[in-house]
Amino acid sequence: MSQTEMDKNLLVVTAIQGYAENHHISESEAFDKFSRHNIQNLIRDQYDALHTQPLEETIDFVEDVMKRYEGE
Repeated sequence: MSQTEMDKNLLVVTAIQGYAENHHISESEAFDKFSRHNIQNLIRDQYDALHTQPLEETIDFVEDVMKRYEGE
């Protein structure tokens, strides 16, 4: 696995952890939500832009996307 692929995986894991913490849910529940809306692939697709930002920006990005998907 290339370093970029490992970095993408780390970014996805960090986003799951941050989302779980923000919503006071387990990481497993956050992962299920991410899977339902294909958020992992979205993060991976946006990696080139997201990896240049602080990790909090990735979590904010996910928060915005999830609000749209869940109608909040």
